[in-house]
Amino acid sequence: MSHSSEDYRLRTRFIIKLGRALHRCGANSVRIEEHLGNVTEMLGLHGSFLVSPTTFTYIFWLDDELDQFTHIERTELSDYDLGRLWTIDQLVEDMEGGHVDFESGLQELEKLGQSPPPTPFLENTLASLVTGGAFATLLSANPLDAIAASLISFLLFLIDHFTGSKKGFKPALAITLAFTAGVLAMMFSTFGAGINAPIVILASIIIHIPGLALTVALEEISHGHLISGCSRLVDGLMTLLKLFFGTLAGIAVVNFLSPVPSEPSLLLSPVPDWRIWPALIGLAISLGIAFKIPRDKWALGVVSVFIAFGAAKLGGHLFGMYAGMFLGALSVGLFSNLFARFTNGPCSILLIQGIIVLVPGSKVYSILNHWVSGEAILPSESGGRALIAFVALISGLIFSNALAPAKKTL
Repeated sequence: MSHSSEDYRLRTRFIIKLGRALHRCGANSVRIEEHLGNVTEMLGLHGSFLVSPTTFTYIFWLDDELDQFTHIERTELSDYDLGRLWTIDQLVEDMEGGHVDFESGLQELEKLGQSPPPTPFLENTLASLVTGGAFATLLSANPLDAIAASLISFLLFLIDHFTGSKKGFKPALAITLAFTAGVLAMMFSTFGAGINAPIVILASIIIHIPGLALTVALEEISHGHLISGCSRLVDGLMTLLKLFFGTLAGIAVVNFLSPVPSEPSLLLSPVPDWRIWPALIGLAISLGIAFKIPRDKWALGVVSVFIAFGAAKLGGHLFGMYAGMFLGALSVGLFSNLFARFTNGPCSILLIQGIIVLVPGSKVYSILNHWVSGEAILPSESGGRALIAFVALISGLIFSNALAPAKKTL
């Protein structure tokens, strides 16, 4: 197909802007590259793409593969905005179906790229309170742990909200949040609040623990995207180390000032089922708010979390933790892929919620506690168990895509 010079430039600009928008929504490199390849073909061009968390390389050509136009740019790591991801996917779908012409699609994409993501403060505040309390409820039968985790999570949200955008402070944010959580949890515990400090600390900072980032990193590596996967892996490990240092510093400060220093130890107690399932509902809705998922998809998000947690719990009871992680990932992967098939939307909307609830299973939580409380430092036996758990999770996702591949790449 022949294109005028101006038409060729407009189409390449659209693809470049589409890649930026998808990156800002939190899409991983594998999905972005595949999606850009499909859209490039739809627009009658040829292209090759190399996407990593911090760099984009676009290569376009018409007929002669050696006569190329190359665009390279530096990008920043982004948070999840799954609502915008849904909107962008529907825009491309409408363009492909002929419901939106190219010029209108380009204008709409530019609006999506320029308009700031919605940040309803009250909703995010509620999400921070519920997230910390819900995670603590999944592990501890003591209601004081959930209350303390909710309050500390709320305070950490305020610190993140008012300081996270400051460029100079951003590298120190993870350390500051973990330090604050460690100080407050140990103060509550030391002065007789009757809480389990390690559970409260972990539940307070769990939204900042890069479990999902590490999962995405290993998934990209398993697909052969080594540059992107290794970049995310290093970034995730660095964040873990920052949280590790901040928590240790907070615990040390309180022990130094306390007349009776104490060493935190993780005590996991059985939680009745009637408390687990309401906590999962609250967790699913709070994650929907945090990831800016459309409200009409919140109910499906609850189902996704139930499927992931239920399958993992059943598999863990019958075959052990690693099999539970595999079955949980397989189940939620199949569910999200079938959702994408029937709704013609991106499977990421539901997949991410289900995957997050798999990471903080009780035994994986205990592994994280060894790292955060300083009982073990990588590499160690706990590090090996965590790696196997993540590999089991990735294997479940790989098999779900093999058994019921989604129509969409996003």
